[in-house]
Amino acid sequence: MIINQLSEIKRILDDSIKKYPSIGIVTHKNPDGDGFCASLVMQELLMNKGIKADIVLEEPARAVYDFLQGSERTIVFSEHLRYDLLIILDCHEEERIGICAPLIPTAKKIIAIDHHLEHGLIPDTDTYIDIKTVSVGAIIFQMYNDEIDSLPAESSNYIAKALYITILNDTDNFLNANVDAETFSICSSLMKYKIKPGQLTELFLLSKPANEMRFVGEVLSTIQTYDNDQILFIDSTINMLRRNNLGPEANTKLTRWVKGTQNVKVTVCFQEVSSTRYRMSLRSNYINVNKIAVKYGGGGHEKASGCEIKGKLDEIKRLILDEIREQL
Repeated sequence: MIINQLSEIKRILDDSIKKYPSIGIVTHKNPDGDGFCASLVMQELLMNKGIKADIVLEEPARAVYDFLQGSERTIVFSEHLRYDLLIILDCHEEERIGICAPLIPTAKKIIAIDHHLEHGLIPDTDTYIDIKTVSVGAIIFQMYNDEIDSLPAESSNYIAKALYITILNDTDNFLNANVDAETFSICSSLMKYKIKPGQLTELFLLSKPANEMRFVGEVLSTIQTYDNDQILFIDSTINMLRRNNLGPEANTKLTRWVKGTQNVKVTVCFQEVSSTRYRMSLRSNYINVNKIAVKYGGGGHEKASGCEIKGKLDEIKRLILDEIREQL
């Protein structure tokens, strides 16, 4: 069921965490800085109420989140896990939860909070979606900002750092078109908890080892442009990752390296998952890329979406090129 009021979803969530003894928190597969850090925020808020909650991931947390104790605060999915209350953040579709999806049918209560376009709601789930809010972390801040004020300094600082990362992630360091006055208002409010924005930006976006930068260079060398440079494709391969001793997590946010390229209206990054499967990240301020992603089983926002697609890379590129041209 769709919940339209923020106050109502907060009431439902607060009532549920009191009622149900075991709580699990999940986000979408291949978690990003919004879904993952929003989960850390929710867990910390519950800890301050004396309530334990597990953050369940498909695989161990990435090293980039070590400064937020990402590995220590999360567990990896296993078939024996069961939760009375399941909180889903930055996602509202069963398919996007990936291998953690078996937690859904065994839960007695499910609450989903998201800011992506509505698509494929999970049955019997109280779902709140606000596509105008910059990140799901920002939604949680709006729900609990008064409570954050009353927390011990160490805890409020931790929450503020994690919330700031959700905004850094979903604005790409304030470069995306979703940045508005409310975005800066929230960031201004977080400053009173003594966060250091420059340090957080460096930790989350800039602190990359030399082998990862070599990988980025290889990816940039694949740039192809079409239609007078209006469409730009880049791709990463499994061999590129192996050559640079990297895992799939290095594929995160590759499109940011070509953001602002002159004349480009649509950017697509094709990431090889297997010889016949690719993950696509689509970005544009000119067309609705979500329409393309949804068509192939994905989702996201009008200006930033993703999906996975089967086929050979050349065939996939021709297919997506046609889809983009239809809108351009």
